[in-house]
Amino acid sequence: MDVKVGKSNSYQVIYKYVSRVLGFDRNLSNVGEVPKPPSSLLGVIGPGAILTAMAIGAGELILWPVLVTQHGFGLMWIIPLALVVQYFWVVESFRWTLVTGESWIQGSGRIPGRGLWVTLWLLSMTISLIWPGWAVASASALWVFTGGSNSPLDLISWGVVSYLICVIALILPKYVYSGLYIASLISLLIFNIGLIISSTVVVLREPSSLVNALSGLVSVGYVPEGVDMRLLASAIAWAGLGSMGNAFYSLYVRDRGLGMARYVGRIPGLLGKSITISSSGLLPDLSKDDSILRLTRWVRLLEREALIFFFIPSLISLFLFSYLAGTLLRPALLRGALKPGDLSGITAVVMQSKFFEVLVGPAGYYLYLVIAVFVLWSTQIGILDAMARTWADTASVYVRRVRELGIKKTYMTLLLIFTAVGLIIICSGLFRYQPVELIKLGAYLGMIQQILSMPVTIVINYYLIPKGLRRAAGVRIIGSGMLLIGMMFYLISFIGGL
Repeated sequence: MDVKVGKSNSYQVIYKYVSRVLGFDRNLSNVGEVPKPPSSLLGVIGPGAILTAMAIGAGELILWPVLVTQHGFGLMWIIPLALVVQYFWVVESFRWTLVTGESWIQGSGRIPGRGLWVTLWLLSMTISLIWPGWAVASASALWVFTGGSNSPLDLISWGVVSYLICVIALILPKYVYSGLYIASLISLLIFNIGLIISSTVVVLREPSSLVNALSGLVSVGYVPEGVDMRLLASAIAWAGLGSMGNAFYSLYVRDRGLGMARYVGRIPGLLGKSITISSSGLLPDLSKDDSILRLTRWVRLLEREALIFFFIPSLISLFLFSYLAGTLLRPALLRGALKPGDLSGITAVVMQSKFFEVLVGPAGYYLYLVIAVFVLWSTQIGILDAMARTWADTASVYVRRVRELGIKKTYMTLLLIFTAVGLIIICSGLFRYQPVELIKLGAYLGMIQQILSMPVTIVINYYLIPKGLRRAAGVRIIGSGMLLIGMMFYLISFIGGL
């Protein structure tokens, strides 16, 4: 008898384990009152601005300008398509966070497979973002700005300085989010002023160039012969932010304390007080008459925030950068003043500055270099934070000892580790004169995560968000349809780059 009971118990244990792994985890029994949403958009501004500061970097300043310089304006029809897909990715990912306070990554850990999905996101994010290509590219602009070969620091030293500035900006404020938000606003302000001035000068000198660029937006289906498909796939992946970047919006919504995330906690900076982040989210208390209305209001505000502060600025900046490249660099390439090799080295960051010097004198040259430094620096600081934030947040949720350690110590430790890895890569001289190749590598690898994350997001919204809350959370067929279209779009791009 005892043996049979033992076997029966063993089967029960195995059955429970298999059921837990293969079933959905809807263990969100706690309820809380939906916080009152702000009366205007000003109360939720932040996540989109941070994401845009991260997004306006490699794709805008390097990958798309290189493509347009090589092949003309005909490829620009892909830009709005890629950004529309990413907008829906961002919007669909934050619904779970507003409803439960959990990040998108934590939500994905509740679908069958559990730890497999979370591990996949962490590894794909790290593999695609660990390379400090943005710091190297920013350092290239700094090096040229300060005299090139006559600069007081060599290229590697400037890379180290650029990387360390990112770390300092993250750890000093009371809350990491605050430092990132301030750095993002400063970068965007300098970037937008410089880009508008630059584009206005070019349009006034060559009005027809703007018409040609706009025509490229409607050249749907055009792909020139001989295009580097790996470069094109990388540019598509980082039109906007791409890779795990879209999931970061969910993390910033949570750290901003929007919706039900107000009850979860936020990551403090070096000078902030250590806290323990909640290991599980909680559902809204639907017994309150206005719970649904409040939640709906939160969702609509965040949809507008993502549209106004992420999608529109990303579209404008990507178009203008590509326009400047097609107007200034492509004619130079065709007449032989610019060599193809100039588009893969450090000159890819500063080449447009040289042609601005021809148009408006030395002021234009230095203006564009300053834009390059701040755009790439803001991208690197955001990516460095996002890696440490994602690992710290996830480890705090799933590892009890890490949770007891506190999110502050965990975040700072991981930030130190990623900083050390980045500095080692910079000091090794890897891709020293080829930041474009470094950035292409990260973008292409990150496309794998994009392909897989879209159907996972649909599952989270339709099978994890309780049925009574889906309408209030804005779960709609159109959003899911756009995610499926985006998945096929990225899959085709990835296969083309193989």
